[in-house]
Amino acid sequence: MVFPGGSADAALAAAAARGHAAVPARDVEAGLDLLATQPFDVAVVGADGPLGEALALCRRLRAAPGGDRVAVVAIAGDAAATVALLEAGATVVAAADELSIAIQLDAASWWVRRPAARAADRAPAERALLERAGRSFRDGSAEVIGLFVWDVAGRILDANDAFLRMVGRAREDVEAGRLNWVALTPPELRAADERALSEVRKHGICPPFEKEFLHRDGRRLPVLIAPALVEGARDRGVCFVLDLTARRAAEGALRASEERLRLVVRATSDAFWDWDLSSGRVTGSERMRSFYGTGGADIEEDAAWWFERVHPEDRDRVMNALRRAIEGKASTFELWYRCLLADGSYADVQDRGIVLRDGAGKAYRMLGAVSDVTERRQMETRLLLADRMASLGTLAAGVAHEINNPLAYMVTNVDFARKELRARGAAARADALIAALDEAAEGGARVRHIVSGLKTFSRADDGALGPVEVDRVIQLVLRMAQQQIRSKARLVLELGPVPPVHANEAQLGQVILNLLVNAAQALPDGNEGENEIRITTAAAPPGRVRIEVRDTGPGIAPELRRRIFDPFFTTKPIGEGTGLGLAICHGIVASFGGEIGVESEVGRGACFRVLLPVWREGAGAADEREGAPGDPLDEYPEEAAQ
Repeated sequence: MVFPGGSADAALAAAAARGHAAVPARDVEAGLDLLATQPFDVAVVGADGPLGEALALCRRLRAAPGGDRVAVVAIAGDAAATVALLEAGATVVAAADELSIAIQLDAASWWVRRPAARAADRAPAERALLERAGRSFRDGSAEVIGLFVWDVAGRILDANDAFLRMVGRAREDVEAGRLNWVALTPPELRAADERALSEVRKHGICPPFEKEFLHRDGRRLPVLIAPALVEGARDRGVCFVLDLTARRAAEGALRASEERLRLVVRATSDAFWDWDLSSGRVTGSERMRSFYGTGGADIEEDAAWWFERVHPEDRDRVMNALRRAIEGKASTFELWYRCLLADGSYADVQDRGIVLRDGAGKAYRMLGAVSDVTERRQMETRLLLADRMASLGTLAAGVAHEINNPLAYMVTNVDFARKELRARGAAARADALIAALDEAAEGGARVRHIVSGLKTFSRADDGALGPVEVDRVIQLVLRMAQQQIRSKARLVLELGPVPPVHANEAQLGQVILNLLVNAAQALPDGNEGENEIRITTAAAPPGRVRIEVRDTGPGIAPELRRRIFDPFFTTKPIGEGTGLGLAICHGIVASFGGEIGVESEVGRGACFRVLLPVWREGAGAADEREGAPGDPLDEYPEEAAQ
């Protein structure tokens, strides 16, 4: 019979697991009525509520007809209640956990099966009881839980096979009286056993506790034991033993795994975080705390605080990306954004993580690692600028020629105007002067355009993305590269009407300039009449623009095409190429959310094709730094902010 209480479900489950027929009482009165009419062996009373009610129920059970034949198992939420419950009539007291309840249910079952004995024959009857109890333990289903009968002198009077296996002993050791629970205990733990024995002799039972037994082979066996006195005796009892070896091994493996993880976390420069989606609580590694503050004293664990560290221009996009990761089905995510540091500056970070989901696919936890990529971004920017300047360097002679031509006739025309005015004064021919000055102005405009293009491609920018006119970029590039192209091939332009693209003007110019320079260098010298470089632009659905640079050179072998965009890969002689040009082009195009590829056959030239996304009206600064290269733009910043 299981009376109502907070531990009733655990008691019912433990009883069912041991093959007992357990009946839950609807309430106290209904349970007492059933006990009066049906032969129940054990009554379970929950004392994890008001202690007074549990004590009153124990007394009523003992006072009821036949109450002395029922074993009362009281489940105490507080160890201090044990003495009061035993005095009120409880046979045994269990802690409010499944293991303790199971052990005390077994003890109560054994207590019910004990034979009756007359008071005058108590000593021999008690010995017979212990022997029969030992035999019942051996014959029972206790394959995991060890049991032994003990006396205060330290002897083990009987034990089941499970306990003997635990300590590596044989049945003959028990029958010969060679087993002693004191001798089986390591010397440094015997004082704790004495304290437990004193409590058992005083109260009849003590809470289960952990200790160690010595195995026959000398190793130590970690166990959980629950001792209790035999009913009516003060010097003998029974003890339930649970082997904790497997649990200790699992705990040791867990500690070793955690230590390895701690060492890995300490060895890496990444900062790790853990977000509980149900509570909103975010915890971080030491590196995460030092990243955002000094020593972690000013770090909060509320998710809202962490979101406030994200740059205002990136915040909506980051929150949208996290929302999509939570609501989607993917198990991983990657973000790029700027975050606020303790000194008030912002760092560029890469945030990668995983999403944990329950059986229904609902996200309940997210974990990630934040890498500070500020220096890497700065190095990439410097590398881009260096490559751009190297490309301009290859065009230096051609650019100088393009500037020198208009400068020559600018100087000639200005010199003519000066001489005309000095010689004729007011009688100078106005129409001739105006024509000369117009030509000089035209030459100046040409020089201004060339210098403007040089400034566009040589300046270090912040990489901000915006609407870029493809035709304008191509014309700027051609002003600088046409001399080199003209000396190698004829140039064909097929520039169709295309909308602005989502890009950076200087970086897109760098891509086109690299492709044109590579095309020109691939063509053989002395055949400029047949060599051709063709630039084509056209719309490419869905929502993209196609830019092609095609040449009639020797082409690219298949084994080289696979590596054409790898960093430091080049087919040029040593000293003539770094192998970074096409790799940088690939990185730039990817950062725009675009694609770059090559088609080529040996002997039939090559075609480099760039696909870029069309600029969308309303795209703002928050869209300029995508969560990862190639991510779609965010569409719901207001919802994300909520």
